[in-house]
Amino acid sequence: MKGQGGFSIIELLVATAILFVVSGAVLGLLHDGLAGTPILEEAADLHQRARVVSDALSTELRASAAGPPSGALSRYFAAVEPRHPVDPVGSASPTAITLRYVPAGGAHARLMQPLAPGVPVAILEAAGCPVNTTACGFVAQTTAVIFDGAGHADFVQIDAIGPGILTITDLGGGRSVSYAAGAEIAEALQVTYFFDAPARQLRRAEGSGTFVVVDNVIAVTFDYFADGMAPMSLPQFQDGPFVGAGATAFDADLLRVKAIRAALRLETGVDRMRGVDAALFARPGTATGRRTIPDVVARVDIALRNGS
Repeated sequence: MKGQGGFSIIELLVATAILFVVSGAVLGLLHDGLAGTPILEEAADLHQRARVVSDALSTELRASAAGPPSGALSRYFAAVEPRHPVDPVGSASPTAITLRYVPAGGAHARLMQPLAPGVPVAILEAAGCPVNTTACGFVAQTTAVIFDGAGHADFVQIDAIGPGILTITDLGGGRSVSYAAGAEIAEALQVTYFFDAPARQLRRAEGSGTFVVVDNVIAVTFDYFADGMAPMSLPQFQDGPFVGAGATAFDADLLRVKAIRAALRLETGVDRMRGVDAALFARPGTATGRRTIPDVVARVDIALRNGS
């Protein structure tokens, strides 16, 4: 073929070999890319879950103790407490935290008439209420807190509303005292984050409802700090003296809490992507090489801005 514008057999063999080498390299890269896609997707999901839970905790920790215009709720009860409300007063857990606060723009009013324990109807003053509201902005099926200048406070559920009237149900064992006319009532939230170890979930409880915040959680701790970031131990919140009465009674040391650290360790939900290194995997698996996704630790440090 020489001199006739064609290719020799040797040239064709060399070109074919080069084509095979290049094609093999491209196919290898394509295979690695496709094989690595599930790893990348699961890793992105794991980090996204860590961001979501960090944002949720940060938002509500910053809000804790926030009160109506009259002042922070920490004057009346522990706005941050290391227990679930269903647990006995004075108990403490490193894996549960209850936060109490008045949401921004929440309804607020004063009692027009005294409110004795067990009485299911609260009569509200009209003065200071937003115009064109039925019950000063309160709505049914929400939670509120009643409190007075003597430092008493109780949580209630609002079952129904009427013109200047709230029908309420006591929460947490019932109201501890009678409230005089002029006592305040404000829309409030009492939320609890707690670790469900068997299900490997962080859950959030509010009222009678509980939902999952994040899955595949293998460790949760809440740590507490006083002024100057001095660590506070859980036994300090259990030995008294106790302030208040009934379900809202609490150890006085809780008033010294100025900052909280929440730390969660999350793992991939795909068993075959957990490796063998115990330093990277709290629950080691059998995966090796690049096909592993190490555990992620989400940590937030929040200074309580609404404290006393």
